[in-house]
Amino acid sequence: MSRTVSELAQRLNHRNAKGRKIPALLLMTDAKRLPDPSAYIPLLPAGSAVIVRHFSNRQKEEIIKKIRLLCKKHKVKLLVSDSLHLALKYRLDGVHFPEKTVRKIANCGSLKRYPKHLLFTAACHCERALHAAKRAGCHAALLSPIFPTQSHPGAKSLGNYQLTSLSHRSPLNLFALGGITQKTAQRISTCPISGFAGVRGLI
Repeated sequence: MSRTVSELAQRLNHRNAKGRKIPALLLMTDAKRLPDPSAYIPLLPAGSAVIVRHFSNRQKEEIIKKIRLLCKKHKVKLLVSDSLHLALKYRLDGVHFPEKTVRKIANCGSLKRYPKHLLFTAACHCERALHAAKRAGCHAALLSPIFPTQSHPGAKSLGNYQLTSLSHRSPLNLFALGGITQKTAQRISTCPISGFAGVRGLI
């Protein structure tokens, strides 16, 4: 029987997630394809998360104000990209950091001094970035692009083999990001990852 992306993600999360409890699905905003995730939040399983990204801090704040009560109602975690200030100001569930920011944090500090309830995730594109995210104090990494994606047209995708290889060596919980649909999720459903991240293919 064919399983949905959500069902596959929850199976992977139950099997492979280590350490603190983390979501199985991460829905990400996108400036062009999903600027407002409001309609999708009620469709997410409880315990999933939304990451607000690809906007200025002012725009991020407007989106946070609009959706935070909706997220709370549906028991969906809310993270913001690259802004500890907004996460602390609105008592969000965590922060998602771009790879460049993670490398800077790893070289000069750590996130471990911040409140323990915060979930820190990192965008990673290679093994070196995964280890930098670990040193920085992140809990999970979003590895991308696994498959061709509209968010980064023309970017070289990692594919099933490299995902499997990197997930076995990753020091962090790993999420597959990039071109995730029901079909592609099935293809990587045996990889030791903790779930999926994406824009609209998750629903």
